[in-house]
Amino acid sequence: MRVPVLLPLFLLACTDYNLTRPSEVEAQDPDPEEEDTAAPPGDDPEIQVTPSAVDFGNVLKDCDGQPVDVTITNKGKGKLKVRDIALSGDAASKFEETGDPVELALNEEYTFKVKFSPTAYVSYDVSLDIQSNDADEETTTVPVVGTGTSGGIYEESFEQTYNEDPIDVLWVLDNSGSMDESLKRLNDQLDIFINAFLTLGLDYHIGVVTTDMDNASQSGKLQGTPTYLTNSTANAVALFQQRASVGSGGSGDEKGLAAAEAALTDPLASGTNAGFLRTDSTISIIVLSDENDSSSRTAKSFSTWLEGLRADPDMTSFNAIVGDSGLGCTDGDIWSGDFIEAMGGDVYIDAATYTGGFFASICTPDFSTIVANMARSSAGMKSTFELTETPSDVSRIEVFVDGRTVQSDGLDGYTYEAAENTISFHGTAFPEGGSIIEVEYPVDEGCN
Repeated sequence: MRVPVLLPLFLLACTDYNLTRPSEVEAQDPDPEEEDTAAPPGDDPEIQVTPSAVDFGNVLKDCDGQPVDVTITNKGKGKLKVRDIALSGDAASKFEETGDPVELALNEEYTFKVKFSPTAYVSYDVSLDIQSNDADEETTTVPVVGTGTSGGIYEESFEQTYNEDPIDVLWVLDNSGSMDESLKRLNDQLDIFINAFLTLGLDYHIGVVTTDMDNASQSGKLQGTPTYLTNSTANAVALFQQRASVGSGGSGDEKGLAAAEAALTDPLASGTNAGFLRTDSTISIIVLSDENDSSSRTAKSFSTWLEGLRADPDMTSFNAIVGDSGLGCTDGDIWSGDFIEAMGGDVYIDAATYTGGFFASICTPDFSTIVANMARSSAGMKSTFELTETPSDVSRIEVFVDGRTVQSDGLDGYTYEAAENTISFHGTAFPEGGSIIEVEYPVDEGCN
């Protein structure tokens, strides 16, 4: 009988166990360092330009801006060949680059400068074009911009004052055949003139002569009785209107300057016109005419004579309501009779300019503003003010009267006269007495 043999059976339970080799365990760092993911440089050249855009910002006109460095770098293994560096665009002449052709190895750099010199108050934009053998971009374009600007803002102010001295005003009225409508428009507004003087409390004399130097009863002689009005004259407005109604039957050879000179010098000054012109007075002459002057004196000669009547030339002024300079002007309906046609009154306008007086167009439909401004000018108020500095950009001039903005307008605003560096007021913009005029404008501060 065979006896069975019993063999012990061992059951081994399997558990999770890391069977990785020790060398592999060490390779699995729980906190591995971040690997460099940048692609290795290729075998071809690769251009890089910094900065990618150039902005010079604001640079004073006619000055040089701070140069900007531009750097070209080769980021590829192949040799980078920069063939050309140039500026393109309409304003390229306002910029300059100092770059030259160059060859660059891997990571080699080349730096050059870009410069900007504006010549106007505008913004410029051009392109900086860099040509190379980079297969991806044979031309690399860098935008370049800059703006020409002025320096700081200059501010100055003026006060509109008037002369409190006695004032003698001589009106010289054209009484030729074409003056009916102009004289009517003036007459309708003469109360404004008288009332302006009364409001200011002025001690005034007002007299009227004509431009007719052929008629012995005129020829510089003050018209009417009494020959002149004063601040104590009763019914002054009505009497002024009577004297201004000189008619239209006078000489067609108008000589306003000669008539004014005759009225203010002997023998008339101490004879027929005695008492009108005082030794301590401010003198204002106002001419109304639709023709140019035909006196023998020039405007400059007459102005010199007029200013010589007083030790202080500022105590004299000549003012003109005449045709526009050059070709003259027209206004109204020729068929209805309210028509004005005037030749250029250039001699009168020049005399007004020389003496710091006021000019207004005789073709203005409504004389109310003109008469008011003539009263102001006669009282020594100024329509023109000379600036201390020269504006570098006239489009940025700002003018204020008593805090209110005045627009640039040759009819009812201000104009800037570059030749004289002055601000002149026109029409309803003429500042009243006591007004504060403020002017702000940019000025060049000079290049650093």
